[in-house]
Amino acid sequence: MQKKFVVLGLLFLLIIISPLYSATVSFLVIETGLSKESPPSQHSALWENSLLDVFFESGHIVSNAPILRLSQQPDEGFPGEAERDFEYAKEGGMDYFIVAIIHHPSPHNVSLRLFRTNSQEMVLEHKYSDKTYRSNKEQTDTIKNDIMGFVARLR
Repeated sequence: MQKKFVVLGLLFLLIIISPLYSATVSFLVIETGLSKESPPSQHSALWENSLLDVFFESGHIVSNAPILRLSQQPDEGFPGEAERDFEYAKEGGMDYFIVAIIHHPSPHNVSLRLFRTNSQEMVLEHKYSDKTYRSNKEQTDTIKNDIMGFVARLR
């Protein structure tokens, strides 16, 4: 009799958790328009941390590549400079690869590009323009809200 309840309980548990989905996502932040000698941009770290926070808090498995600095803005679509990090993500079993391109001298101009690792297909691109923020908290909250749109695409 107890076996029957245990089996029914496990079946019920399986049915309950089956709709849950956790994607594996890797991120690469690219800074453009800065000299190699200049220090890392605080905006790059803010975007990288926000990406990691939002996806992790949404239950996804996340990793990131070191911030990449380029002298010029990469082409539309998949940036060739990100190929090595993309291959690492693909070999590591990641489902998605996100490239955040922060355009300097105006670091509030950011392009987010979401790619599937199995086909290198761009699923989504969104460009964020100059915005003025009253506080660092408002800026962080706005960035995190913008990133939530990417999380919705993974479900």
